[in-house]
Amino acid sequence: MKAKILWLCSWYPNDEDAHTGDFIQRHALAVAGLQKIEVLHVYKSNQQASAYQCKEVNENLKEHIYYNQVKENGLLATLLGLFSYFLIHLRHIKKHGKPDIIHVQIPMKSGLIALYYKWRFGIPYMVTEHYGIYNFNLDDHFKTRSVLFRYFTKLIIKNASVLTTVSKSLGEEMNAWVTAKDFVVIPNVVDTTKFTYRPATQETKFKFIHISNMIPLKNVEGIIEAVEFLSKERNDFSLSFVGSINSTYVEMAKSKELLNTFISFEGVIPYTEISNRISDHHALIIFSDTESQSCVVLEALCCGRPAIVTNIGGVKELIDEKNGYKVDVRNSIDLTDKMNKMMNEYAHFDGMEIAEKAASKYAYDEVGKQFLKLYEGILKVK
Repeated sequence: MKAKILWLCSWYPNDEDAHTGDFIQRHALAVAGLQKIEVLHVYKSNQQASAYQCKEVNENLKEHIYYNQVKENGLLATLLGLFSYFLIHLRHIKKHGKPDIIHVQIPMKSGLIALYYKWRFGIPYMVTEHYGIYNFNLDDHFKTRSVLFRYFTKLIIKNASVLTTVSKSLGEEMNAWVTAKDFVVIPNVVDTTKFTYRPATQETKFKFIHISNMIPLKNVEGIIEAVEFLSKERNDFSLSFVGSINSTYVEMAKSKELLNTFISFEGVIPYTEISNRISDHHALIIFSDTESQSCVVLEALCCGRPAIVTNIGGVKELIDEKNGYKVDVRNSIDLTDKMNKMMNEYAHFDGMEIAEKAASKYAYDEVGKQFLKLYEGILKVK
C-alpha cells in the first residue's frame, strides 16, 4: 500500500523514559514490517533543553521525538506547554508534508492535532486506545478528569474514522463512559522471535513470577498476602518480583518472614531478558485492580507459561481453562487457592500448545496485517 501514514503518539519511549508507551512502539514495529510509517511524539521534558531527535529504526519506521522543555508548573505553564505542543506538531507536519492518514495512539493530547487536520484539510484519522482509565477501580479514572479532558476525548473519538482498542472490555468501557462508537479489537503485540516456548525445567520448588512497575493498582500487597497464606500450607514454591523495588513491599515480605525464603525482589531487568526470566519460572501471576490488556500476560503465554490473573478488564479475555486461572479482584484467599491449584495441576497444561495459540494471535505479522487492513479501508472511503 502506497500511502503516507503518520502516527501521533501521546505516549512513546524515548531517551528520558524508555518504558512509557513501549507497547505502542511494538505496535509500530509490527506495522512497519508491512508498511512505511513515521512516528511523532512530543515529550514533556524536565531534564534537558528543548531538542529534536530523529531515528530511522529500519527502512519502514522513522521516529521523530521532540523534547519540550518545561520550567515551571501552574495554569500559565500548562497553557504555554499546550500552545508549544501544537506548534511543534504543526511545524513538523508542514516541514515533512501532510499525511494520507493520521493514526493517533491515546486520544489526549495527540488526537487534538488529528482533529484539527481533519477539519482543516479533510485528512482522516483513526484512534487506538490503550489507556485503562475507564474504570472506577482507579483513583484518577476518566470521570475525575477535567471537563475539557472529557469533552475533547469524546470529540476525538466521535470524529475518528476507526476506533481500535486492545481489548473488548476496554472498547465497551469507552462506549459506556465516553460515547457510543463501533470499535475493532486489535491486541498488543509480542516479538515471537524472542518470546518462544522452552520446556519448564525440573525444580524442587514451583516458581511463580510477577512482572510489573509495582504501582498500587498492581496489588503487590495482595500477592504477598497470598504467599503468606500458602506458606502456611506448603513450602515447595517461591515467587519472584521483577520490576521497580518498593521498600514498603520489601519490608512487608520481611516482616512476614517470607523474604529470601518464599519471596525475592529482582528489580528492573532489561526487556531483552524478560523472556528468559519468564521461561525460568513455571507460571505468571497478575493480580491487578484493572488491566486494559497486559503485555506481560501475552509474553508469558507466548513462552508457553500459564497465568493466574484477575477476572477483570482486558486481561480476563486472555485466559481460559487451557492456559490459566482467573481470580476475584483483591481476593487474596482466592489467589492462594488458585496458586495451590496451579501447583497441583500443572501437568494438565500443554506449554507448547499455549505458546502456539498465543503466537498465532499476538505475533508482529498477524497484528500488523490487521492495522494495514484498516488503513486500506479508510483510504477507500477518503
